[in-house]
Amino acid sequence: MRLICPSCGAAHSAEAWANDAEARRCIGIVAEMPNMVSRYVMQYLAMFRADTGKGLRWAKARRLLEDLGVFIKDSHISWDKKPPRPNSAKAWGLAMERLLERPPKRLPLESHGYLRCLAYEIADEMDRANESRYHEACRSGVSPVRDSPQPPSMRGDQGGSGPVRMKEALAGRQPLPEDVRAAIKRFTGDAGG
Repeated sequence: MRLICPSCGAAHSAEAWANDAEARRCIGIVAEMPNMVSRYVMQYLAMFRADTGKGLRWAKARRLLEDLGVFIKDSHISWDKKPPRPNSAKAWGLAMERLLERPPKRLPLESHGYLRCLAYEIADEMDRANESRYHEACRSGVSPVRDSPQPPSMRGDQGGSGPVRMKEALAGRQPLPEDVRAAIKRFTGDAGG
């Protein structure tokens, strides 16, 4: 069985690729990456290849993949003194997709800087969208559950019937006894209402 590199056109048997220790490490790193990233990573690595016609050395590819893996696994992504944003493999995959659709004018790439900038912009967009959904849920009275699975009563299964409005959820509760309300008012200094 012969394998052909889609980036450089090198053709070798599967055994030849497997015999190189650095190649095996690179393939192992890519195999552990989330699908959203791994589908673009080989084309992305080709952007680091010099125009001299020589292929990218496996040792350099391994170093680039290891660095990229650290970025992807971090819980937050930051860029250029901007506030950190929640990190996700989806942001990195979309950043690679954008980078491949519109590559920079200056190639080969020297670092992950351009990709990191794109990934941050996408993570920022995703975080702003999450914040908007969260605030909209608060305004509409739906109990906002941010970045966590909804409890069964909110999902509509196990006897639930869709989103539970806060007012409806609180309707069945007993009011606080008058002496408890008075104690709370004294404690908080709330003389009104």
